[in-house]
Amino acid sequence: MTERTPASVFGDRRIGEFSFREHLELIRKRPGMYGLDGSYGDYVTYLHGYDAGTRDSALLGFREWLLLKLGHHSSFVWSRLVTELVLPEASPGRGYRDLDEKQNSVVVEALFRLLGEFLQDRDVERDGLRSIFRDYALQFRE
Repeated sequence: MTERTPASVFGDRRIGEFSFREHLELIRKRPGMYGLDGSYGDYVTYLHGYDAGTRDSALLGFREWLLLKLGHHSSFVWSRLVTELVLPEASPGRGYRDLDEKQNSVVVEALFRLLGEFLQDRDVERDGLRSIFRDYALQFRE
């Protein structure tokens, strides 16, 4: 008896499934389709939920990668590290909640650029994620 491939499977994934990279592009281009208003805060909330839904694998290594870019250790979460990288003059206390419209636009654009760079570094080679964690451990040894 041979097994039949379900009609909903195409290649190595089901029809309608998107890679994380494709999903990022969709929410960036059409935030309203996902119940988002296009603000940095909405994207952060959505991405935290998406990451939780993947058991923290979608953004695994992103915080460490951002800290390598920042060049110093910090206890902030990735969303605050993005604002620190892009708008170092923004108040450190409240993060993205105090962004004006122009700052919000700059940070949203940077978020997707940084995520793209991170995914490229992480996925460029088989050991991309391992390299990120190795570099992080070497730079921030105690």
